[in-house]
Amino acid sequence: MARRRRDRGGGGAGRPQEVTAETGCSRRVFIVGSMTGAAVPYLAVETAAAADARDLGQAPAAPAPENNFVVQATPSWYFIQRENGSQEMKWGPVGYAVLHGEHVGYGELVPNDRMYIHNRARPPEIDRRTWRLKLTGDALTRPRTFTYEELLAMPSVTLKRTIDCGANCAAFFPKLPPGGADDRWLPVGYTQWHFGAVGAAEWTGVRAKDVLAAAGAENPVDVQFIGLDVIRNPSLPGGTARYSQVAPAGKVLEDDTLLVYRMNGQDLPIDHGYPLRLLLSGWAAVSYVKWLGEIEVSKHRIPPSGLQTRHLLTGPAYPEPVPLTVGPVRSAIEHDREITLAPGDITLRGRAWSGAGAIERVDVSVERLAAPGRWVTEMPWRAATLLSTPQPYMWVRFEVPWPGVKPGQYRVMSRARDKAGNVQPRPEDVVWNQHGLGYNGHYPLELIVAPPSDMP
Repeated sequence: MARRRRDRGGGGAGRPQEVTAETGCSRRVFIVGSMTGAAVPYLAVETAAAADARDLGQAPAAPAPENNFVVQATPSWYFIQRENGSQEMKWGPVGYAVLHGEHVGYGELVPNDRMYIHNRARPPEIDRRTWRLKLTGDALTRPRTFTYEELLAMPSVTLKRTIDCGANCAAFFPKLPPGGADDRWLPVGYTQWHFGAVGAAEWTGVRAKDVLAAAGAENPVDVQFIGLDVIRNPSLPGGTARYSQVAPAGKVLEDDTLLVYRMNGQDLPIDHGYPLRLLLSGWAAVSYVKWLGEIEVSKHRIPPSGLQTRHLLTGPAYPEPVPLTVGPVRSAIEHDREITLAPGDITLRGRAWSGAGAIERVDVSVERLAAPGRWVTEMPWRAATLLSTPQPYMWVRFEVPWPGVKPGQYRVMSRARDKAGNVQPRPEDVVWNQHGLGYNGHYPLELIVAPPSDMP
């Protein structure tokens, strides 16, 4: 692999300052690498972190231990670890990253080795030469298995889609409901995602309906997708379970429901479901089963099992549990928390997305801390400029100028509206639920503006 020269370019003088990740920090070069090889399906090539360490004259990090649920390197410049297996994408590098030796933004797609990761167990070691996808169920007249090559031979579809974890932004929920625990509710726990359990990629695969048709599906009602990862949890029957999701046949048979084998033109990375994963356009990514091994197609309702029994909205405001399906409208600013900006003209940039369709409008507001606990409006809600034509189920980039910024502590909020009429609510209006699912309030991002002369 050829060595890449580390970027030593400087920022342009006189340009408006942009909200960036860590301006002035060391500029690392990361080589985007695939975690899978064509000849040896489970062969890992040189990772970004390993290439970076080599270029810096350092020894590469040791391989991840078997109890680590993530296979690829997750350098802290681009990721925040929330739990074992939960690597959140940092928002700062989205707009100001080092790619191929140059400082550029991600564009509309997130590179494979920068996408957030949520694994509940160590990814299974799979050789696609011997791997099989098994189709079973009483709605099939020709139950069968598929090889990887047989799936590749079927008509392929490529879609750009944003995937958004159902528990994204869970950290912003109050730990307990407004009325208190009342001996019924527990604090919202486990993975405390902020804004970064989301990303967009170009996905290539075969339509699920074509695979079901090849197995003779007739009048299906429910479809269960079962992964090959083994999740160990003492609360599960027998202490283990394979990750699975049940979806209604109507959703599975839509043209944009795919069984995906490529991500951004490369084989699926191991941490993202190699060799095959499910994609249900618009639904929360918690339903996108990875490392697919079996599909059950039934003429009857299939009761959810395993962790899917917890993917429900429950709480004092829910008389009955509500299944998590369509992802909410959300937005985020391309900036990491607790990074100091210099005074002057600032351009705020961000992204907005929705599981209900395309984004229609984004507004941005800024408040300044006038005294402890007292915030005053610095910039009233202002319509942002959308930087591309909004597409269903894809995020759209936006920007808004913030001129003449003076030193101080600020909080920035973005509020998106989709074409279905859904609008991000105020944080205090988000309905609490036990498992921290679906938060989409316009939660503020706090930042500091201070002159370079104040640097200690």
